[in-house]
Amino acid sequence: MSIAGRILLGAGILAALIVIAPFALLATGTYRLFYIPSEAMLPTFDVGDKIVTRMSPPTPLNRGDIVLVNNGSGSMYIKRIAGLPGDRVAVQGGIVILNGRPVPQRQVGTERVQPDAFGDTVRRLSEQFPGEASPHEIYDAGESVGDDFSEVTVPSGHVFLLGDNRDHSADSRFSHEEQGLGGPVALTDVRGAPLFFYWTTGRHKVGDSAGH
Repeated sequence: MSIAGRILLGAGILAALIVIAPFALLATGTYRLFYIPSEAMLPTFDVGDKIVTRMSPPTPLNRGDIVLVNNGSGSMYIKRIAGLPGDRVAVQGGIVILNGRPVPQRQVGTERVQPDAFGDTVRRLSEQFPGEASPHEIYDAGESVGDDFSEVTVPSGHVFLLGDNRDHSADSRFSHEEQGLGGPVALTDVRGAPLFFYWTTGRHKVGDSAGH
């Protein structure tokens, strides 16, 4: 075989390995595939996005990390960490109050969404928790029952979780009866973290903005 032929053969084998390797790892149980069924994490995740997740929580956990958690009924929720053990967390007028200080929000745009009780437009806000490496973006659809939440102290061994689509997320602000997480979530219920999209439109990695 010529040198050019060997190069092409080697490139083909390498390409095949790159495609196969992530999915071969799924057989070990360390990684799993998930799809996003709801709007609760818009604009970070859109409905129908498919992601590869590592089935072990990040170490250490930081504010701003996105994690998969057991919601208490056997289903997995995907949410963002807003509070760590010992943090005092409240929400006032849609703004997170962390240890007595508001987490700054900055409007970066408006977007059209599927019409619902809030209308067909949302504000897109940039937000960054203390210690978070870079800002993330959230949706604010308007006044909702989740805009005000009385302060709680996150117990040892727990985290406080919020969805990025703040007015459409059943998270630590809501009881199990309201389909929420029933307050801070035990670290033993944090099951994993998303690594990357394997199917989506207009994005290439977790955290990229949606191409709406």
